[in-house]
Amino acid sequence: MGGLPENHLTALNNVKSFSVRAMFFRSIKHVSGVIYLITSFPKLQNLTIECGMKSEAVEPVVQYLQNQSSLCGAVKLLQKVHMSMFSGREVEMEFLRLILVSAPVLEEISAWNYEHLLCLSGREIMDNMKQYQRASPNVKFIVDEIVVEDALL
Repeated sequence: MGGLPENHLTALNNVKSFSVRAMFFRSIKHVSGVIYLITSFPKLQNLTIECGMKSEAVEPVVQYLQNQSSLCGAVKLLQKVHMSMFSGREVEMEFLRLILVSAPVLEEISAWNYEHLLCLSGREIMDNMKQYQRASPNVKFIVDEIVVEDALL
């Protein structure tokens, strides 16, 4: 069956780290597919997502994420989330809100991007994340703004 091991459900049950390259938040189909994958790994502890450079918020995707009250215990072991090329757009923030409300042992959310590509400052992103309801009371937020010298742009 197309590259899946014979006992693919057992393989999914043992995944502890998962990386998504180029997650584009402009399509409900894409976002719901990634959420489905994330929730297919009951032992997932580390999640890494590279946000797509052109993640303009599409209102239906924002509404889809807002309508998700939680991931129903599917990320109960998730400890760390790292998002690169994170811009702070509403749709990305809604995705993080969903993770925060669903992960009871979450220890850390880290995000980074180049300063000139951020929609919000790092401080604004952190302040917004701190206002979201959390399943884990001890989440540490890290937002890095990478400054590039003008000569390099």
